[in-house]
Order: sequence, then C-alpha cells, then structure tokens
Amino acid sequence: MMTRSILVWILLLIDITISQIPNPDQYRFTLTTNGIVQERYAIDMTAGKMSRMWFSNTGDEEFSGNQDIYVRDDKLTYLFNFMSQPRQCIANKVGPPNEMFYWSNLVRSWGGEKKIYDELIFDADCDGTCLTWKVEGNSTYEHEHYHYITRLYVKKAEQKPIKLVMKTFDLDTGKLISSSDTRFLNWITGPVPDYEFDYPMDISTCYPT
Repeated sequence: MMTRSILVWILLLIDITISQIPNPDQYRFTLTTNGIVQERYAIDMTAGKMSRMWFSNTGDEEFSGNQDIYVRDDKLTYLFNFMSQPRQCIANKVGPPNEMFYWSNLVRSWGGEKKIYDELIFDADCDGTCLTWKVEGNSTYEHEHYHYITRLYVKKAEQKPIKLVMKTFDLDTGKLISSSDTRFLNWITGPVPDYEFDYPMDISTCYPT
C-alpha cells in the first residue's frame, strides 16, 4: 500500500513538472498574427545577447523593419532602423528594451512558469494533446458587450509553445464575433548560434546616445 502511494505521488509530481509554461533562458522563435509575420526573437541570457526583429506589413521593400540587438559585454543595445531614410544605427548605453522580454513577460502575465495548465485539449496543431491555459473576461462599455476568451496552447509531448488564440463573443447572444490567432513558429531552445546576433550594418557608423 505504501509503495502504491509513493508511486502515485511520483506520477503526480512528474505530471506537475511537465505541466508548466515553458520559460527557458535560451530560445528562438518567430511570432505571427493571423498568418502575418510580426517579429523574430533570439534570446540567450547565458551568453548575454538578445535580438528582436520586427517587420513592416506594408509590403514595401523600402520599409522592411527594424532590429534591436543587445550585447551584455558591450553594455549596449544597437537599434538598426531600416524604416528610416537613410537607414540608421543607434547605439544606446542602456539595457535591452522591454520588448526583448516578450516571452518572459507573457509567461508572467499567465501566472508564471509554475502555473499548472487549466485544461487538456486534443488539437491538430499540437499533433495530439495540448496543455492549455485560459483567461477570460467581459467588456461592458456603453457600446460594447463582449466576452473574451484567450487560450495559450503548449504541445504536451515537447513542452513547446504553439499558439495563443483570442476569441471575442457577443456577451448577450454568445455569438462568436472575431478570433485572433498568434503563433510561435520554429520554437527552438538551447544555446543560440552567433549568426542570430550578426549586425546587419557596420556598427562603426552607429550614433551613440
């Protein structure tokens, strides 16, 4: 009986261990919203380097986007602005901007990395079982009567974030009004290759601030 109790306890502990929101110190992923690429992140807290690219949705090649690269050893954050004319590079003597911490901020907003999932859902995007976390609420302004449900999906088999789905319903009728689909593509953990932090411009031309 004691052996069975210990076994059950161990299985529960294992389930708790694998049922948390992933929050690694070294990772890469591409962020899309409704199929449109928004940002690319490469974070290596161990190496002290971070990169964030964000892209213009205009389709105009002259306005391609920007990139921030933080290098701890240099004590600088480089901003490469490809949306200015001419293109600019600015070297800031500050830490990485808050946007660089997109994923850790998201994890914190969902209750932290130790927050146990709310529901198991079978979903094709997870090749089977997803661990999901849910947040919901109402908006009852004068001309708004909405109910929001936002759900974070993590592939159970690999502990890999898959998507963030927000659905808006009419609070009175329950009818679905809209759905927004944010995806975390090419999620890779572990040491980040140096090429992720290659400077897209000559940093000797950067303006110091």
